[in-house]
Amino acid sequence: MAEFAGLGGLWIAAILVVTLAAGLLRGFSGFGSSLLLVPVLGLAMGPIPAVAIGTLLEALATLMLVPSSLAHTTRHRLATMGLSALVAIPIGHFALRELDPLLSNLAISAAVVAMAGLMWRGTDLPLPRGSGGETGAGIVSGFLTGFGSIGGPPLVLYILAGSDPARRKRADLIVVSGVAQLAAVVSMMLFGLLTFDGASSAAYLAPVFFGGGVLGARLFRQASERAYQQVALGALFLAALALLCTNLARLLL
Repeated sequence: MAEFAGLGGLWIAAILVVTLAAGLLRGFSGFGSSLLLVPVLGLAMGPIPAVAIGTLLEALATLMLVPSSLAHTTRHRLATMGLSALVAIPIGHFALRELDPLLSNLAISAAVVAMAGLMWRGTDLPLPRGSGGETGAGIVSGFLTGFGSIGGPPLVLYILAGSDPARRKRADLIVVSGVAQLAAVVSMMLFGLLTFDGASSAAYLAPVFFGGGVLGARLFRQASERAYQQVALGALFLAALALLCTNLARLLL
């Protein structure tokens, strides 16, 4: 696990705590784990290993959450958003390999903070509905999945803005993001971004991540509809704010 070589005890402890919190958020809301985990990993070991580890953990999480969610998902949304994301993921991986993602991540995280804050306060966002809106959200999500393993916010903001019940929203988030994450693993391999060290580091963190996911899934079953919406949006807002602050710190240091 070369990515962990040279890290001090405080860094490793911080990574384990954030991994547990990321798994809990993923199990409860169906999204958001990379928003919490990737910035910390990026500060510790660089953006490409961080994206690889975050993507692998997100993809593995689908094995736990997708089967129980398929019965509740919206099939046409899965097809439209999932296929759109598949097209855009390799473009994001190309950008990750060729460009410095720092300034782009600053702009992305600032936009997510603003949009999530508006939705948390109950302000309706003028997001187009139907196939056109789903295609756009899928493309943006796919690109951000490849570029920084942070493709969840476009899906979250689009799906949570709809009028579907919480169970269907959560199922759509899980299944669409799951398809995208699995495709991202294949794309990372093609671009040479996935290494043995990255895979072994993800395996090291997987038990902690899945432990948080099991706890989060149990909490979701006890939550009310309003609680799900508020917690999901609040978590997105705080995670995006953390991402913004992290990238500002990296820019200034």
